[in-house]
Amino acid sequence: MKSDIHSVYKLLSSVAFQDWIKNPTEDTDRFWEEWQDEDPKRKQQVKQAKALASSIDFKKTSSEDIRKELIFKRIQHSINEDKEEPAPDGFKVHNTQVKSDSSRILMKWAAVFIGLLIMSGIYYFAFNNNNITHTTAFGETRNITLPDGSEVKLNGNSSLSHSEAWDSGEERSVWLEGEAYFTVKHLGAQQKFIVHATSDFNVEVLGTEFNVLNREGKTKVVLSSGKVMLNLQNETKAERLQMAPGEMAEYIHNDQVLTKKEVDPMVYTSWRNNRLIFDDTSLLEIKSILESTYGLTVRIEDKSLLEKQVYGSAPSNDISLLLKGLERSLGNQILIEGKIVTIK
Repeated sequence: MKSDIHSVYKLLSSVAFQDWIKNPTEDTDRFWEEWQDEDPKRKQQVKQAKALASSIDFKKTSSEDIRKELIFKRIQHSINEDKEEPAPDGFKVHNTQVKSDSSRILMKWAAVFIGLLIMSGIYYFAFNNNNITHTTAFGETRNITLPDGSEVKLNGNSSLSHSEAWDSGEERSVWLEGEAYFTVKHLGAQQKFIVHATSDFNVEVLGTEFNVLNREGKTKVVLSSGKVMLNLQNETKAERLQMAPGEMAEYIHNDQVLTKKEVDPMVYTSWRNNRLIFDDTSLLEIKSILESTYGLTVRIEDKSLLEKQVYGSAPSNDISLLLKGLERSLGNQILIEGKIVTIK
């Protein structure tokens, strides 16, 4: 089975995946095994990503050498994709066809090199020894103060990476996997603050408060105050979208679709105050929160319940109280056995 090269490189650029490869634990092993079980294609992608990651000695290999090795492998993969069966003997190709094929190949290589520029930036950041990475376990939250004095609250099963220090006038960049609430400090030098969610999508601000959720192929940005600019730029499209307070933007990674709508920010940011608010929230959304943030496996006996809308609130820092509150709001029995939650 040929895997999707974009998916393999997306895995390699994931801080959570890197941590798992370098320092596997029982919890992270279980998480990645379950993630692979959800889609058979993922097993091949993880296999290739692990093989590539394990071939690099991070202690002995410089960032430049790493980039060269990854670039070589990607070019090699692209060359293999371009190979075609030889034409039969005696078959002649007209000059117009040759020109067409040459143009097609040039366009493909142009796209490849644009991608390489993006990926080299990711790997320079990911493996630079001067970077700091903060991680949280399932159900854990952590308060972080960045080098510029900006504040971040990191939600469960999340990671945030950034440089050890930012020079005056330098762009302030952070990389997020999972969910975090940002209170960005406005600096007189008008230094941009960039939250990178994927290689082609980021959130650009000067000073504001906002929430970013980057999981399961989607990035959601909810703005509490100030203004932010969303930047989408890849080989095929470029788009900028400005947000105002009370708006939520959602980016679907695979489809490269960016949308925006009005919401109540408190519903999406209440977790930072140790509460979860359910306001016309589907059980499907709640299932995703319980699994991705708390590491639970949620089984729902009646699949029609997935579309049921839930109203109410519950504490987010105590999983047993959270599930009891959900049971009252949902009106269905919830059974707990270890990390397996069954909703009847």
